[in-house]
Amino acid sequence: ELAGMRLVDYDSGERSIRIVGKGNKERLVYLTEAAAARVERWMAVRGSDAGALFCPVNKAGRLRRSGTRLAGMTGQAVADLLTKRLVEAGQRRHTPHDFRRTFIGELLDAGVDLAITQSLVGHASPATTARYDRRPARRSREAVDRLRLPEA
Repeated sequence: ELAGMRLVDYDSGERSIRIVGKGNKERLVYLTEAAAARVERWMAVRGSDAGALFCPVNKAGRLRRSGTRLAGMTGQAVADLLTKRLVEAGQRRHTPHDFRRTFIGELLDAGVDLAITQSLVGHASPATTARYDRRPARRSREAVDRLRLPEA
C-alpha cells in the first residue's frame, strides 16, 4: 500500500492519506501529529511534482522520475529499505507486515474498538482483524482479577 501512494492521496490539513487496498477498495488513514511532521519533512525534499508520494532516491541524491512524474517504489524496495535501516539501527529483521501487525495490536491495546481498527487497516471482515488481537488472555485474566470473593 505504501508503494502505491501518490501525492494527490495526501491531505496535510486533515493529516490523512487515501489508501487503495486489495480489490481497489479505498480508505482514509489518519496520521499522528509526529508522523505528519515526518511526512512534511519528506515533502520539503520531495517537492510538489506529480507522482508517487514516496519515491526512490538515487545514489546522487536525486529523486527518481518516470517521465515528468516522480517514480514509485516497489513493495520489494520498501522491504529492502526497511531491512537496511533496521540493520543500521542494530535492530532485528522485520517485514513491512510486522509493522501492520503492531499497528493493529497497538490500536486494540489502546482501547480502540475492533470495528474502527478493521476500518483503518482495510480488512473486509472483523474476524481477520481479531486474529491480530494479542489481548485476549491478558484481558481475561484482568477481568477475573476484578472479581472479589467473599471472605471465608
